[in-house]
Amino acid sequence: MYSFASRIRFSECGAEGKLTVTSLLNYFQDCSTFQSEDLGIGVKPLHERGTLWVVNSWQIDIIKLPGLGDEVETGTIPYDIKGFFGKRNFFMKDENGEYLAKADSLWTYISMDSGAPERIPEDILTGYKIEPRLDMDYQGRKIAFPKDIKEETCRKISISEHLLDANHHVNNGKYVELAAGLVSESERSERIRVEYHRQAFFGETLFPSLLRADDRTVVKLSDEEGRPYTVVEFSLY
Repeated sequence: MYSFASRIRFSECGAEGKLTVTSLLNYFQDCSTFQSEDLGIGVKPLHERGTLWVVNSWQIDIIKLPGLGDEVETGTIPYDIKGFFGKRNFFMKDENGEYLAKADSLWTYISMDSGAPERIPEDILTGYKIEPRLDMDYQGRKIAFPKDIKEETCRKISISEHLLDANHHVNNGKYVELAAGLVSESERSERIRVEYHRQAFFGETLFPSLLRADDRTVVKLSDEEGRPYTVVEFSLY
C-alpha cells in the first residue's frame, strides 16, 4: 500500500464547497503516479522504453466527499499484475482514518508507437508489492446500456488542448468532468463507473448522448458514427 497526506484546496472544490469528483479522480491518478515515480518505474523510465500505462476502467464508490481544508490520506493498492494488465484499488480517508471513497481500476501496459498491449517487464512486475484488494462491491468493467431507453443527444464537444495530458490525448479525468457537466447534481450520485474504449486526440469531436433510467444515468462520449470513446455511468449503490 502506498499513500500520501494532503489537505483539500479551494481550487479542488465545487459550488457546495466539497471536493469535486474530477478532483477525487485526480488524487487517485496522482497517487499511483507518485508510487511509480518513487519506485523508479514512473513516466520517464517508461517513455524511455517506449511504453505507458493506460486505464481501461474505473469504479469509484463515494461514501462522503471531503470539504475545503479537510485533512485527507489518499492511497493505492496494486492487487493483481500479470500479462498485459494491472489492477489497482484506491481510497481516500479522513483524518480519523474513516473511508471517504474507494475505487477499483484496470490498466493496460502498451507500446507508445503501436498502441498495442505489451507484456509487463519483470522489473515492473516485481517492483510493485501485491496486496489483498479492498472490501467493496466490485461491479466489473463492462457498462450495460439501459434497455428500451431513448438516447438524448447533447451538444458536440471539440477536443482542445486544455483537455490533453502529457501523452497528448484526452486526460482520463477530463472524460468524467465532461460527462458530469451533462447531468444534474442529483444524478452524479454515489457510484461512478467509467469504461474507456479508445483515445481521443486534439482536433477530434465528441458527440455526447445520455440514457436515463430510474437508478442510473449513462453518458456516452462517441464519434460522429456513434462509436464510443468513453462511457460513464452515474448510479446509487
